[in-house]
Amino acid sequence: MRIAFYAPMKPPDDPVPSGDRRMARLLMAALTAGGHEVRLAARLRSWDDGRAPGRAERLQALGEQCARRLIARWRDPAALDVPGEPPPDLWFTYHLYHKAPDWLGPPVSAALGIPYVVAEASHAPKRRTGPWAMGHAAAAAAIAQADLVLALTAADAECLAEIVAAPGRLVRFPPFLDTAPLAAARAERAAARARWWAGTPGPWLLAVGMMRPGDKAQSYAVLAEALAWLSVGANA
Repeated sequence: MRIAFYAPMKPPDDPVPSGDRRMARLLMAALTAGGHEVRLAARLRSWDDGRAPGRAERLQALGEQCARRLIARWRDPAALDVPGEPPPDLWFTYHLYHKAPDWLGPPVSAALGIPYVVAEASHAPKRRTGPWAMGHAAAAAAIAQADLVLALTAADAECLAEIVAAPGRLVRFPPFLDTAPLAAARAERAAARARWWAGTPGPWLLAVGMMRPGDKAQSYAVLAEALAWLSVGANA
């Protein structure tokens, strides 16, 4: 199956590392491992922090223009003077929500008559009004149109159920791992333990994430506080 992949929050080939980029890459790899031909459909970032007036409208206009070009490319490549390219059999959007709505997938899927699938979509009714009202409405419309919605968490699934067109279209998508690299990682961990913590008992804990101001930095403070309590409990 030919799959057009799109990540409105951040394209998988963005130069700035992030968990969102990593997830997009892993999903593309998983689809490829499943025997599908996966191609990045567009790099348009629709992310809007809600601070710049008119940004949502500009992103919508860009999205509609990009969607028209994609439709024209797959319907009539000669009209755009581009090499012939078969249309996709399915459109797959990763991470769709009020700050990063999908302006491309719904119109392209409808025009080409192909299934529209989204993963890690979220629906926050409290954002119906306010700076993200436009993105909220667009995201909700896309989710309602989707042929399949893959929910990564129970919390997301609960709110998504309110707007998904039919119950059978909402599917919980549990975590999965490629276990092949784990054997090598286990050997590397043993070597590192012998080098840095020889003779030190107890488990290892590894925290990986951004430390920018706000919730992310605060998460490390919460973790440190929790570990301090564990130490107290161990010594009691």
